[in-house]
Amino acid sequence: MDFVEETRRKLSELPKERLLDYIEMQFKNLWTLQNNWMVRVDEKFGADVAIELDGMCYGRMSEVGAYRAKKFFNLGDDIESMLTCLQYLPPEPGSEGEWFRTGDNKAVWRCTKCAMQLARRERGAPELPCKQALIDVMDKTFKAVNPKAKVIRSMAPPDPHPEDLWCEVEFEIEY
Repeated sequence: MDFVEETRRKLSELPKERLLDYIEMQFKNLWTLQNNWMVRVDEKFGADVAIELDGMCYGRMSEVGAYRAKKFFNLGDDIESMLTCLQYLPPEPGSEGEWFRTGDNKAVWRCTKCAMQLARRERGAPELPCKQALIDVMDKTFKAVNPKAKVIRSMAPPDPHPEDLWCEVEFEIEY
């Protein structure tokens, strides 16, 4: 039995709302793995190693996800396609943010509530200085949609930030 085909068959029998709930549960499963992986690497090897490996591993996952979303939705390589693609990557449950254009070839991604950082705070852990990992992840993600895309401005811990803005990345596509 092909496990993927069998799962597809079972999922196709679900009502739409249950299927959407299942997708949301899978987002939670993915982010549980991601966040636990980060915590364990941080505990065993330190934040610097955790951040470096996160940029490599999560960056690659996001890059492949963006490539697949671009192909699945038959998107182009313009700024609107970039924003559409970002909206279909697995969101972290409990986090909030927005994507918006700032010009013909520029846009911003902004996280206004970071579930991972808030969970660290609840455990008494310091903020993870994730800025370099964020830049690595976003750079790979954007370049998967358009190789001419680049990060032009970023803010994330350890940068000082207000409570309602955890990180922000502005990117552009050079034409």
